[in-house]
Amino acid sequence: MDYDESLHQTYVQGRRLSAEKVDLWMDALATHLRSPANPTILDLRSGVGRFSVPLAERFGATVVGVEPSAKMRQQAQANGAHPRVRYIAGTAERIPTASGAFDAALLSMVVHHFQSLPDACGELSRVVRAGGLVFVRNSFKGRLDPFRFYDFFPWARAIDEARLPAMDALTSACRGAGLNCIAHETVLQEDDDSLRSHCERIKLRALSSLALISDEESDQGVEAMELAAEAETEPRPVMAPIDLLVFLKDPCVTNPGRP
Repeated sequence: MDYDESLHQTYVQGRRLSAEKVDLWMDALATHLRSPANPTILDLRSGVGRFSVPLAERFGATVVGVEPSAKMRQQAQANGAHPRVRYIAGTAERIPTASGAFDAALLSMVVHHFQSLPDACGELSRVVRAGGLVFVRNSFKGRLDPFRFYDFFPWARAIDEARLPAMDALTSACRGAGLNCIAHETVLQEDDDSLRSHCERIKLRALSSLALISDEESDQGVEAMELAAEAETEPRPVMAPIDLLVFLKDPCVTNPGRP
C-alpha cells in the first residue's frame, strides 16, 4: 500500500481519533506501562502521529515515530508536532535506531503492512531493551465479524482476511524473537455515534482495504450503507472490538546491533 500516492490526503480526517478514544487507549496502555518514568517509546509505522503525541503527553515520554511514507511524515509534522516527538524514515524490518533504544513500542493497525513478520519481530526485539514492552493494537484474520463496515464492503473484508495475520502467527513470530505475550485484551471502541456518521467517514476511503477495492465496489458499498443508515430509526453507536496484545522482551535475550 503506497500511502504517498493518495491515502495521506484523507488519513487525518478519515482516521481522526476523538479525545475519548485516545484516553481509552492510553488507559489500556497505562495498565501495563508503569515504569520507568519518562520512558522512550517507539511508535512503529506512526503514520500521521495519531498516537505519538498522546504517548508523549500521557507518559512524559520521548517518542520516535518511524514511518516509511514521506507524505505521512509531513502530515505528522503538520498535525502532530511536539517537543518530545520526532518522526523519522524507516520500516518495521529496518528500524534506524540503536539496539535497546526503547523502553516500549506501540504498533497500531500496522502488522498487515509488514513485508516480513519474522524480520519485523526481530527488529523490535533488537531495539526494545531487555524487560521492555511491545504493544500491538490490531485486528486479526478470523476475528473480523464484529466490524460493521464489512457488511457493506465484502471485497474489503476479503482483502483483510488475506493479508492480516492470525493472532497465533503473530505471537509465534514474536516468541521466536524473544518477545513473550503476557496479556491479551479486547478493547471496545466507539468508532462513530451512528451508522450515518460511520458512513460519512467510510466514504473517505481512509482505510487501506477500502483504498484497494475498485471505485465500482466502493460506490456499491456506500450506496448499501446509506440505505441501511436511512432505515435506522433509532441510531446506535458503531462499536469496534480491537485486540491489544502485550509482549515482554525476555530479559535473557540480547540482540547485537546491525553492522
